Amino acid sequence: MQGNETLLSSLRRLCVSAPLLLPLSAVVGCLLGGQWWALTVAVLLLAHSLKLWRLFICTLLCTGIAFLQADLQQRGRDELRDRLRQDGYVYLEGVIERKLSRGCILDTGLLGARVALRGTIPGSTGDRIAVYAEPREVRPAPVKGMFDNATWQHSQGLAADLRVQSAEYLGISCSRHTVRGLAESVREYLLGNLMPPGTESDWRRQVLCSLALGDKSGADAEVLNTFKRGGCLHAFAVSGLHVGIVSGLLYLLGRVLRLRMRTQALLVIIVAGLYVLVTGLAVPALRAYGMVVLVLLGRCLARRVSMLNIWCFSALSLLLLEPWQLGNAGFVLSFAVYAGIGVGVRICMNESPWLRPDPYLPRRLYSRRHDWLCGFDYALRGNVIVSLSAWVVSLPITAVFFHTVTPYSFLTNMAIAPLLAPVMGAGLLAALGGGIPWLGSVLDWFALKCCSVLLAVVGFFGSLPMAYMPLTDSAPPETMLVGSASYGDSFVMLGNPGLVINMAGGASTRFSTEPMLFFCGCQPAALITLGTKAEQAAAARLVKYSWPGVRVLQLPEHETSVQRFETPAGVYTVYSPPAYLSRELVHNSSPVVLWLRPDGTKVLCVGHAAAPTYNRLSPEERRADVLIFGHNEDLSPELSDVLRESGASRCILLPGVPEAVRQSVSGEAVTVVQVDDAQPVYRLPEVPPAESP
Repeated sequence: MQGNETLLSSLRRLCVSAPLLLPLSAVVGCLLGGQWWALTVAVLLLAHSLKLWRLFICTLLCTGIAFLQADLQQRGRDELRDRLRQDGYVYLEGVIERKLSRGCILDTGLLGARVALRGTIPGSTGDRIAVYAEPREVRPAPVKGMFDNATWQHSQGLAADLRVQSAEYLGISCSRHTVRGLAESVREYLLGNLMPPGTESDWRRQVLCSLALGDKSGADAEVLNTFKRGGCLHAFAVSGLHVGIVSGLLYLLGRVLRLRMRTQALLVIIVAGLYVLVTGLAVPALRAYGMVVLVLLGRCLARRVSMLNIWCFSALSLLLLEPWQLGNAGFVLSFAVYAGIGVGVRICMNESPWLRPDPYLPRRLYSRRHDWLCGFDYALRGNVIVSLSAWVVSLPITAVFFHTVTPYSFLTNMAIAPLLAPVMGAGLLAALGGGIPWLGSVLDWFALKCCSVLLAVVGFFGSLPMAYMPLTDSAPPETMLVGSASYGDSFVMLGNPGLVINMAGGASTRFSTEPMLFFCGCQPAALITLGTKAEQAAAARLVKYSWPGVRVLQLPEHETSVQRFETPAGVYTVYSPPAYLSRELVHNSSPVVLWLRPDGTKVLCVGHAAAPTYNRLSPEERRADVLIFGHNEDLSPELSDVLRESGASRCILLPGVPEAVRQSVSGEAVTVVQVDDAQPVYRLPEVPPAESP
């Protein structure tokens, strides 16, 4: 009995110190639904049993608002999907919420649904448009851990992903999105100061644009991979960390100018709010800004500040406005990491200092060296505790959402922590003062120097062995992987470690080939890239960055050659196209590859090769157990002839092969597999299909 009373007393003290914890817990249970409703009921019973009636009413009210919000949004989504199923298209009017790379997100109003539109869209953020749209075929996630369109829609609270048939501009709206559109115009001006025309390929400027202003649209894939492998991709986009740095710099400026406390608070609230608005109103930034505002208001009003209650208030506000945020990785990571940091600081910062003077020496007798040592000890302990706490909390979350592990990310964050404030401060000053002739040049030079150091540090940790690992076992040596990249491209991987034949351009390699190989546990040993020289260079650069030891095979253009090499997965023979074939046609540059596995199994990859290339093989070399076949409308050999000559028992057709070709061998005693968007990846040995993340 005494134990129960002690527990209730502890819970009561917690609820009094952080009263919004109960409403937040009830709202989370309501939004998750299913068995999680038990959490909502338990919270209401707890508030009732503790006789906290005002808190009970507040919890009940917040739960009702969250339920109604979620129900209204679900009804809007269901209504839109019913219209799409019945008519095959839909007419929508709404306001552009934000632009995408090839479209926008459209907000159709309070009782309507939010949708993603793909295609040519008139107007910009904040403009009102009318569109006729049809459902867009959603590409499933090829392997677990890869980007999944359905998961993205859910995390953004979207009802559908639509393709625009026609669109009409209706004028400027009067809404909150109009303000966001004006903020985007300001950001474009500032980005022009950070990245003048002709400097788009400078990695340092790409990092500055993203780090200071939250714009990643111009970042190369190699830059993103550098931060991704270093485990600090959160530093590459505006987050709560950036808002905290900006607020800290503004507060320091107020101290230097000897402003009054309320004036300092007003300066931070206004300028930091403008910064959050200009950088796109990201959820982590909104969380940090809301907490900063409440802390400053509490200090100005001489009120007790409970960081737990402020954290609950920020989360509760966002969930009541946008319930779908609960499934957003950014929302979960931001609030969970801050909670972990708060707990870690509370536990560890009261420990004895690591570097300190004699403990029996009074503080008044400290020398300047002793003061410096104490300050350094405090900063060092804070850096270690914050980085380690954030890493421990983010590790399982990134494993669930992204299926990856970054073992050294806490070391990277410790190393870059002292650099972020100078880089951000210099970047923002360069963006604001870029138009001033002499001062702008000095600020730009200093910002680039700071950014070079940051890139070097992140690159060092990202280059360490096993810095970025998938949560998948390494594929067996006999693995054969055939994948469908976007836009009808494809790739083939023979063996592990083995040969990759990449028939995809740079964009397809970035979003399909490289992630598929990574999440399937493959290790390329050699690479053949096809396409234009620019596409080949871009694809090879991406693969070599992820696997630095890969060997890029060059197919000579002016001579006919046969290249042989060996890996633990087997022996590879590469037959390059005849010299007289025009390499301007992509298909004519495709080689034929014969893979002999250690167990004696032969795999013949004809791919998109032309008939003259295939005819270079002798009858014995054409024999194989598995055949991989593509298409070339001009010079392609007939599939039936190739199958008959190979004697293969299994035939894998690459994307783009016409259905008529597949039907032509339907009566043969051979297993035919078509790799396309319905089955975007095919593996031997076969494994059960992965569930979408």
